[in-house]
Amino acid sequence: MLAGGGFKGGQVVGASDANGEEVKDRPVYPVDLIGSIYTQMGIDANTKLPNPEGLATFVMPQPADNIKSAGLLKEIMPA
Repeated sequence: MLAGGGFKGGQVVGASDANGEEVKDRPVYPVDLIGSIYTQMGIDANTKLPNPEGLATFVMPQPADNIKSAGLLKEIMPA
């Protein structure tokens, strides 16, 4: 559940099986939710953060990090 922050209310994202045990359509992972919240706040998820050791550090995990993601929650974000 998610409320406020400019997200559209009363929306369902994805679907589960008849028992609500398995994802049937459109999985949502924690990184998808966090990225969507950052986007609503005007923070680009691909922004590189300063690092005192000069390492490549980003606001959100990058594809090379192999973190499961199904993408931002565009279904509940304003157009």
